[in-house]
Amino acid sequence: MKNCRKNAPPYSMDCSPGIENHAMFLVQSPEDLIIREIDEAAEELLLEHLAEAISQLSPTQARRLHARFTLEKKFREIATDEGISGSCACDSVTGALKKLQKIFAKNGWLEKGD
Repeated sequence: MKNCRKNAPPYSMDCSPGIENHAMFLVQSPEDLIIREIDEAAEELLLEHLAEAISQLSPTQARRLHARFTLEKKFREIATDEGISGSCACDSVTGALKKLQKIFAKNGWLEKGD
């Protein structure tokens, strides 16, 4: 069959050329779907544990931890916002992380090897 347009690449019946080449990457095997479900459930459980652990921090530690990791502020920005030194902000966040680690260990939420 001769192409009607000169120098035009052959197109598939779909709206974008070469869609067949990409389609195989969109199909997931049953094993992939199960693994994805397990990963999503594990992530949801981890977030629940994290929320519970953060609730056990002091309000100051929780606020500074939020500023550092959720708002992505530098220690000096946290210090400026709260009228404290940068080292105090750093120590507070470090203390909060250590406390979270202890809470996770105490409750058996750490994965083996952590």
